[in-house]
Amino acid sequence: MFRINYDHINSRLSLPGLVLFFILFTASSLEASQTYILSYRAQIKNAVVISESYYFSKAMKEVQAHTSKQLTIHSPNETDITIIMNTNKDKIIDFIMQQGLHTRSHERVNQFKSSSLISITIPPTYITVDFKNDYAIITRLITQ
Repeated sequence: MFRINYDHINSRLSLPGLVLFFILFTASSLEASQTYILSYRAQIKNAVVISESYYFSKAMKEVQAHTSKQLTIHSPNETDITIIMNTNKDKIIDFIMQQGLHTRSHERVNQFKSSSLISITIPPTYITVDFKNDYAIITRLITQ
């Protein structure tokens, strides 16, 4: 029914095939930046952290924003964004906190005893993550 002819094998690529191969090869080596939303909240009672939440997720739609400061994290052989964001959580939080955060403080004095509750919040913030060589470059985006 079907017959395969092994007598004629063309080992040369035609010009259109070569161009297509080159485009596919270079497109696979390019890495586009991904946009994520990051948020953080911590509550501190009497100088002890009682709760902390750190979330990031991929943005569902493209955002019109201006780029701001960048943080470069050395991450050799690692391109998994979840691992990078969790292992470098403190650096990332410090970087975002330098550009603004919300704080709320409640203090109470009762019978010469002081009690305080402080809430620190980084509202949902857009960031992009690019990979270049052995580095992850995190850029904060400022929306209008």
